[in-house]
Amino acid sequence: MFAPVYLDHNASTPLADAVREAMLPWLGARFGNASSRHEYGRAARRAIDEARAQVAAAVNAHPTEVVFTSGGSEANNLFIKGAAARLKPGVIAISAIEHPCVREPARQLVRRGWTLQELPVDAQGRVQVDGFDGQAALVSVMLANNETGVLQDVSTLAAQVRRAGGWLHTDAVQALGKIAVDFRALGVSAMTLSAHKIGGPQGAGALILDKRVDIEP
Repeated sequence: MFAPVYLDHNASTPLADAVREAMLPWLGARFGNASSRHEYGRAARRAIDEARAQVAAAVNAHPTEVVFTSGGSEANNLFIKGAAARLKPGVIAISAIEHPCVREPARQLVRRGWTLQELPVDAQGRVQVDGFDGQAALVSVMLANNETGVLQDVSTLAAQVRRAGGWLHTDAVQALGKIAVDFRALGVSAMTLSAHKIGGPQGAGALILDKRVDIEP
């Protein structure tokens, strides 16, 4: 009898057994609102704080830098739109091969007076770092491409952008769990993660945000 074989783990992974076990209590007897002060609420708050600390430890960030979202797309939108809202319109630069959830919000900023710059890539799909001087208020370049897996030289780009006084964001959704991802070593201002790429549940993601970066909620 024919049975399908799942070969699309880069798109989404099955839920890991350990994750399911950790989640099950919160789908049943544990249901408190984490903002409530009673015992149920305090237990929920402790669970969230623990999860935040675990995410931070995975990427060498501080727990206060972890902003939970519903996934990678929301985290990308939150940074691009939230950061732009705190700045005067300037240049936003993205790679020519960014995911639509980065490309489309960046294009929307053009209607608000921003200038969109697309950074070209070479035949291997790598952003041409030497041709970029870092002169942009906002930059977003993915760490690992979601189609080809090619890795970008994000740390070099981040250094260029910092020197020019801008903020660089990287979508690291496809990198976490496959390579070591270090928020501090990369030198970025913000980074996107998503749970369902690494055995976690769909509908859970995070924006790792340097505390020096101000974004509009």
